[in-house]
Order: sequence, then structure tokens, then C-alpha cells
Amino acid sequence: MTVLTPPVPEATADLARAALDAYCAGHATRPAALEELRSSYDPPAGPLLAWAHEIATPAGFPLLGTSLSAPVYPALVWNGARLDALRPAPDWAPLLAALASADADTGLDRVGAALAAADVVRRQAAALLASDTLPAAVPTLSTLAAATAAALAGPEQGEGLERILDLAAGLTVLTPGPFTAPVAGLCTGHGAASGWLAATLPAEAATPMPGSVAHTLSVAAGYAVPGEGAPASVAALLASLR
Repeated sequence: MTVLTPPVPEATADLARAALDAYCAGHATRPAALEELRSSYDPPAGPLLAWAHEIATPAGFPLLGTSLSAPVYPALVWNGARLDALRPAPDWAPLLAALASADADTGLDRVGAALAAADVVRRQAAALLASDTLPAAVPTLSTLAAATAAALAGPEQGEGLERILDLAAGLTVLTPGPFTAPVAGLCTGHGAASGWLAATLPAEAATPMPGSVAHTLSVAAGYAVPGEGAPASVAALLASLR
């Protein structure tokens, strides 16, 4: 059964605040995925290589290991599938989105801080879904994580992050069934590409519904997220204690 709940802007605000706190903490270490990205691995072959040649253009974002480039969105989809085949991991999507949105002279330490913030968002969103009740669907939380990383690594350094997260929520993929995890390479690529799009799309181009994160997670969970009686913000908590 699809659960349609009122939007909860406080839940999005909490995620954005936690992400900014993690980003500003300055304690991020360079993630293992970043080091692994620089390590040597066999170039792609077969259908993956054919796909690379199909989308290649003279300029754009690199298609890793091919000496080819493509427009950013299809390049991120392809790279997500490429890296997922190398090693499935939740940090590929935000890493790719951060690299695509960052200026060329952005320091890798700042990228690492953006990835730390993205991990906080992914974990907190997953915690909202944690329940004894099996979810109706599994969402690509990588979209929220990638949007966070792209927004913080980009030139605006997280400005408008609440709006970006709500926009990203509408771009998640929901895989029906509680026992099906969205771990396929295309889901990794979609997370990277959709998160990058949410972070870089001009504000005037799309206006998401405030509170869309909780609304989308509720559809996936099959119950209201955050749960009834669970305050989503400090203000809500204090109000409940009056």
C-alpha cells in the first residue's frame, strides 16, 4: 500500500544541518574510494566499452579507464556502473557527483569533507527507514548522498542544501519489495547522476515541494517517516515537552 503523508520540512532541515555540521567539522580523512579511484585497474571491455564509445563526445567528464569523455549526466551513469563492477560501495555515487561539480582547482581534502557529509545524510536517511516493519520499497539513498556531496564540493559550498535535498528526493529510484537492494551498477550511476543534477540545476529551473525527503521515504517505508510521535527537529521536541 502506498502511504501518502504530509511533507515534513523539519526532516529535510535536520539532514541539511547535520551535513553542514559534518562538512564544517574539518575532521574528514581522505576516503578509501578516492585512493582506490587513483589505483590501477584493468580497462573496461565488452558491453561496457561499447557503451562508452556510444556516449563519447570530444569534451566532457572522463569515462574512467578509456581516455574518452562524455556529457556529465551520461558519464556519471556510465562511471557508476563501471565502478560498481569494480567494487560495489555506497561511496562511489557521492564521490563521482562531487568530482563532477567541483571546480578544477578544488582541493581533495574539501572533496573528502563533502563525502563525510554525504555519508551522514545517507546514514540518517537510512535510520529514518529503520523499523521492525519491512519496507514497501528500497530507495536509492545514494541520490541524497550524491546531491549532498555535489552541493558541498561545488562552488556554492552547500548553499540552498535543503532545497537540493528535497529536489533529490524526487529523483530517487524506488525498487519494489523489501528484499531487493538497489545495488546494481545502473543504480549507482543513477545516484551519482541524479544527485549531481539536483545540486547543479539552477534554483529557478525546478522548485521541489519542501519536506519531500520525508514524503519520499514514507512512500518507500510504507509508513509515515518520521514516525508519529518522533520529533523531527529541536523545535518539535521542545514543543512536545511543554
